[in-house]
Amino acid sequence: MASTYERSLLKGLVWEGFSFVVTLFALYFFYGDFTIALKFNILLTVVKIIFFFMHERIWKDIRWGKY
Repeated sequence: MASTYERSLLKGLVWEGFSFVVTLFALYFFYGDFTIALKFNILLTVVKIIFFFMHERIWKDIRWGKY
């Protein structure tokens, strides 16, 4: 079964949506400043999406565990 670039990107975006909310609350709790927490979380989210996308594209070519 092939995995498209669009599928990998959408999976990353959906996961980061959930992750964004959880991380935002954690950062707010840690810093006590919503603006700082939001800025840091946006930067972190962009970086994580890029790395998740690259991770997905590498794993799509690995046959281990596929039927």
